[in-house]
Order: sequence, then C-alpha cells, then structure tokens
Amino acid sequence: MAKRARTKSGKFVADDPSTPDVNEAFVQEKPKKKASKKSAMDLPPEGSAERKRLVLMGVIKE
Repeated sequence: MAKRARTKSGKFVADDPSTPDVNEAFVQEKPKKKASKKSAMDLPPEGSAERKRLVLMGVIKE
C-alpha cells in the first residue's frame, strides 16, 4: 500500500511533472514484522495483570 511521502520537516512531497513514469508524492510502505511467539520462560507469572492482558489480547492461551 502506498502512503504520502514527507520531507524531514514533515511536509508533503510534491510530484515532479518532468518524470511521468515515477510518482515522487507516494512511497511504498515496508511490511510490518510479526511479533515472535514467546516461550514459556518469557511469560509473566500466573495471576499477574500482564498475563491476563496477554490472554485477553489472544497472544497466549490460559
């Protein structure tokens, strides 16, 4: 999916009409990396609020 290109100051970049085959006003988004599954050693202890949050989000099963 394309998204609007921005300058370092945050303003939108305009398309250059002298290059009809390239649209400088849009850039291709990089695909987001998926989070890796956590091992049992990395999980918070049972009964903690953090573990309940992970269960509700569907990251781990009870």
